[in-house]
Amino acid sequence: MNEEYQAQPVTWADARAAYPLVYLHDASVTLDAWLDFVRRRTDADGGDNGLIVIRDRRDIVHALFAYRVDLDLRGTKQLCIAQLIVAQIPGSQIDHAVVASTSHVAASLGCPSIVIEQPFQLMPGATTRTSTAA
Repeated sequence: MNEEYQAQPVTWADARAAYPLVYLHDASVTLDAWLDFVRRRTDADGGDNGLIVIRDRRDIVHALFAYRVDLDLRGTKQLCIAQLIVAQIPGSQIDHAVVASTSHVAASLGCPSIVIEQPFQLMPGATTRTSTAA
């Protein structure tokens, strides 16, 4: 990575340090909900999923993301990035740090591709229809 930012796996011990970034991203997420999310992600069996924070030299968290290994349509491993939160700061160093850290995680888990998920919410009152092929 670079000297200004360092990526580290989130542990239960440092979960609270990342909460200010989560709160700035979505103030409706309570500390308890965040800690529950971290507990579920860090207690999972195996090393194919987790949370990464990106900190500066002063130990301030500027970005975080959750990851998991999944399979694409061909059955090839791919790294799925979710819950990506990046602080808006001048310059592109933090963006480069995010790209470098996701690339490092993908390589360490043997994933030749990376997918970044973009969640969406249905409009209020929207209905979902499912159909079945006959």
